Amino acid sequence: MVRILCQIIGGAFCFFGIIGMLTPIPFGIIFFVIGLLFLIPTTPSVTRLVRRARGRFDMFDRAMDAVTRRAPAPYRRVLRRTEVGGLDW
Repeated sequence: MVRILCQIIGGAFCFFGIIGMLTPIPFGIIFFVIGLLFLIPTTPSVTRLVRRARGRFDMFDRAMDAVTRRAPAPYRRVLRRTEVGGLDW
């Protein structure tokens, strides 16, 4: 039940994040990353997708790396799952 709730919340945050990125003030990135923080631990396919995107797009990898370095420890652990060449937890 908690897993499904996290997936719904994460999906909603990602949706609003994508919509927010299209506005003149790109505050949507914050919502998108919050959505990923909900989806990565609960959905293995999202983890693989983010890892693949980080390997393919250098700019996205640098942005995710910057967020990972600034995030508190529990969130850092979640985001490190998506590092390219990292361990598959």
